[in-house]
Amino acid sequence: MGVKKILIFNENEKERHLLGDLLRAEDFIVFETGRVLESIHYLKKEDIGMVLASQGMSSTETAEFRDIVQRTRPDVTVLFLDAMASDEGKLSISHEGFKQFLQDSIRREDALNGRLGEMKNFLFSFLDRILQVFEVDDRFFFNNDQLVASLSVKIARRMGLDEDTVDAVRCAALLKDIGKVGIQNKLLAESRRFTSNEFLSIKTHPLNAVEILRDVRFPWDVDSIIAQHHENYDGSGYPAGLRGRQISIGARIVHISDSYVAMTTDRPYRKALSSEEAVGEITKSTGKEFDPEVVEVFMQVLKEEPSEVAAKRSILLLERQPTLSALIRLSVDANETKVVHVSNSLDAIRVSKQRQPDLIVADVELLDQKTFIHFYNTMQEIPGIREKPFIFILPNAEYPRHFRGEKLLYLVSPVNMGELVSAIRTMLDGAAPPKEERKKEPRGLSGSLEDFNLTDIIQILNLGLKTAKIELFTEGADGDIYMSHGKIVHASTGSLSGREAFFEMARWASGNFHIVHGETTGDVNIKTDTMHLLLETARVFDEEKRTYGSN
Repeated sequence: MGVKKILIFNENEKERHLLGDLLRAEDFIVFETGRVLESIHYLKKEDIGMVLASQGMSSTETAEFRDIVQRTRPDVTVLFLDAMASDEGKLSISHEGFKQFLQDSIRREDALNGRLGEMKNFLFSFLDRILQVFEVDDRFFFNNDQLVASLSVKIARRMGLDEDTVDAVRCAALLKDIGKVGIQNKLLAESRRFTSNEFLSIKTHPLNAVEILRDVRFPWDVDSIIAQHHENYDGSGYPAGLRGRQISIGARIVHISDSYVAMTTDRPYRKALSSEEAVGEITKSTGKEFDPEVVEVFMQVLKEEPSEVAAKRSILLLERQPTLSALIRLSVDANETKVVHVSNSLDAIRVSKQRQPDLIVADVELLDQKTFIHFYNTMQEIPGIREKPFIFILPNAEYPRHFRGEKLLYLVSPVNMGELVSAIRTMLDGAAPPKEERKKEPRGLSGSLEDFNLTDIIQILNLGLKTAKIELFTEGADGDIYMSHGKIVHASTGSLSGREAFFEMARWASGNFHIVHGETTGDVNIKTDTMHLLLETARVFDEEKRTYGSN
């Protein structure tokens, strides 16, 4: 338990000192007073967690004192105590009982604070995940908001801002682009610079975001940061043309973080700048776009910590529709990993030449074997790609594995997402991929005759017009039944065959069965219609029961 501050209000000096000494011995910080004005002073200046007041006041005085404390510090608990000292100057209550009461009270406060911390962490984690969902549909404008938030928080903390402001900066940095939901996706993905009218549409997104979040009651001032994060220090920004300190400190921080991350990541109309080039652009705009004080702190953060953008690992995923891309984005840490989707092998080769991915995942189903071989060989000719790991997702287990290597893994569709994500993390960390287990799956379906008797099995296969072999096993015996297009054509067990064999196996109440679909036989020994055979089996069993009963 951390150190807590307690105020003792009591006009009896002896009682104050006795109680104060007791609490100090338990590592509490204690303030003592018998004057109301001094109590107010302590409540305003110190982070008091509890007030212990004498019960010796009249009921009116007690109510007034409680009201004064609540108006000065609404979050502070007031506890009124009986007379604490006897004539001999000794405490008249149990030391341990009183200390336990205080410790329990403070522990409850600690638990509440811890719970609030957990809820805050949950909120930010949830926002991260929501942003990743947006990123599935828009890889340019909802990508990297987590990086902007992380960089903004580091700047805010280095500037010595209070924790509430730091939390507001983090939350606003994550949500600042939510207003772009109302802007046409086609416009946002254009591979050209915007016209003046198109840019006017995009400039509405800060206020759109504030409007979208209008009914969300955040515990921090998030709106001003979101609304102002595109305002420039010299007043040339938007949407309100604010300048200097008219712009909230949180917005000034987010503005520079957002600009740096945007410059160092790809956009539809240009390639990313290097970190050095981006810093040069920010330096040129200091005092114009950016607050010089924030730029200074930003430079310190960038100098002392590795560039998160540069350190972000990338996965190139080749598939027709971005289904796996979406699932992978939701399964990996967006702060650490970027997923780039391409829908054909030519784009995969082009993107790899521009910026080497750390891992290539390819769904082979969209490539014929000749294209697949050409794609892999061409990728191997790109400088640096030969050292990169590949994951190939095959359409079926029989698809030929044309290439082998320590950094190459084959998975078979449909892919188990847990297995795929685990392999991605392993291979991104530089470890060898897990060895592919190509187990030969046993054909057919097995079960117990206690769950499905032979009649049930025959009716199911007959209904589906199945061609199959049924293998039966019971204690000391086994037998086979063949069906062709839902009709029984063969039965044999031991020395019995045909209908007699079928009647015998239909009596087996325990044992196991195994069904292998597609199996046929040329030995046809049953020509009776299947449903008639089942009815005849039931009649034979009824006769046996009557005969057994008469005996």
